Amino acid sequence: MRLGLLTILVGGIVSLATSGAESIDNFVAVKLHENGLERQPEADRFTLLRRLSADLTGLPPSIEEMEAFFADESPDAYQKSVDRLLDDPRFGERWGRHWLDVARFGESDGILTVNEDKVRGEAWKYRDAIIRAVNADLPFDQFVRYQLSGGSDPDYQALKQFIHLGTQLQNNADPNDKMFHRLDDMVATTGSAFLATTFGCARCHDHPVDPMTTKEYYQFTAIFFDQFKQEAKASKKRITLRITEPQVLKKGSWLTPGETVAPGYLRIMMRKPADYWQKDAPSKLDALASWITDVEHGAGKQLARVIVNRLWHHHFGRGIVATPNDFGELGARPSHPKLLNWLAEELINNGWHLKHIHRLILTSATYRQGAASDPAALALDADNLWLWQRRPLRLEAEIIRDRLLSVAGVLKPKMFGQSLSIGAYKKPVEDTPDKWRRSVYLQTHRTVRHPTLSLFDPPDSERSTGSRNTGTSPEGALFALNSPLVWDLAGHFAQRVQSEVGDDPTAQVRRAYQLALSRPPREDEFDFSVTVIQNGTLTDFCHVLLGLNEFIYVH
Repeated sequence: MRLGLLTILVGGIVSLATSGAESIDNFVAVKLHENGLERQPEADRFTLLRRLSADLTGLPPSIEEMEAFFADESPDAYQKSVDRLLDDPRFGERWGRHWLDVARFGESDGILTVNEDKVRGEAWKYRDAIIRAVNADLPFDQFVRYQLSGGSDPDYQALKQFIHLGTQLQNNADPNDKMFHRLDDMVATTGSAFLATTFGCARCHDHPVDPMTTKEYYQFTAIFFDQFKQEAKASKKRITLRITEPQVLKKGSWLTPGETVAPGYLRIMMRKPADYWQKDAPSKLDALASWITDVEHGAGKQLARVIVNRLWHHHFGRGIVATPNDFGELGARPSHPKLLNWLAEELINNGWHLKHIHRLILTSATYRQGAASDPAALALDADNLWLWQRRPLRLEAEIIRDRLLSVAGVLKPKMFGQSLSIGAYKKPVEDTPDKWRRSVYLQTHRTVRHPTLSLFDPPDSERSTGSRNTGTSPEGALFALNSPLVWDLAGHFAQRVQSEVGDDPTAQVRRAYQLALSRPPREDEFDFSVTVIQNGTLTDFCHVLLGLNEFIYVH
């Protein structure tokens, strides 16, 4: 029987890097050699800067940033760009959005009766606290503690909303169902988000493939049991709550309660009894936070593996484990298990600072390599599992919109604060200039679809999302061709180009390519582009650039 990744890795991180000679590139090189592949040469400077900016801030580099980078001939020019972008406040907006996916962040109740899907007025504070934590490089173990058990730092108090971000059942549902819907959300999300373990699969029976029992599942519900007070009514009808203390529910039903349970954890990730974390803890949630971050005796090593895999996933488009929310038997096998363990050890040994892992990844030759179209290599590894080239990646919905606004010169830089309403059921709000801030500040309403973001695979905010779909679709192409918003932004883009370089079509073409694609035009592109402007308008040409595949892909 094949062992699941959870079982394979949970025994502990083996020290694989005994000296500075070990690196990401060493681990990748071993797999390349085993599979008869070679890493590609480094990408050109235009590609590298555009890639870095897209990965770290989501926005294209400015003209000044491009000129400074290309003029810098020092050996550490690239490293300086990495450090600058990691310190940019927009880094938190970009990478905070990734965590919001994992945390199933939503700003409404998610009730199926859409007219009752009320907005949660304080939810935006969680988003702002996430952005602040990412920018401050808050140690990840502390980041996790704040979300589970809270803290005294006013900048991060809102992180404790994490366990309550999930959806609710409609008002006329049985209160017993409502209670266990919320408990299941808390337990399942905690397992997926922090440990990439599918706790929810053990609600009705012992986990069918992974080492988790039904009793352990209900021991987790005991941790959250007193986190909310469920009213004993459905609409105006009073219905008795059947379960008033933590119990195992046979077949997952509150109609068939079983033995009473105390708070507990996953035995495969425990080298001490539960009391080790619980005896001196101020609360059940504090004890949970201690267990989940405990590297020596608890789940801390798994926690580290999961988060470094998430970082790798967003930098390369695929994690070392391609199922970021599931390290179990039904999840994908790790492509580079030794590398995964090494990165986790690096994180722990460097104070759980995620920016350290970002720097390791971004400065590796594996990250800096260019794309290729070698038929022989493609035949061996079409999916780029062994990282022999840089695969083009489509940007996410929010970043596509942000870049449109940025290139047009109309993106408002204001950070933080209440979310911008996107309307209500049957009354969506148009994407008008008063809402042209970064998309992370648009309200994440669970039953209202944003007219732009909905076209590019936004996440499902009802459950933890570790990996988004980022394919192409007819709707996205039609949006680029026909959307009044894109035409409006093309007009602003044209005005920006004209104000910066004047009326000369040749200068306009060069500047428009710099702003939209972060590179100069090739000779054939240059001649064609000048013709488009001369036979049409500058707005027509700018609209063409905004509709290119290259605009929404990073190479």
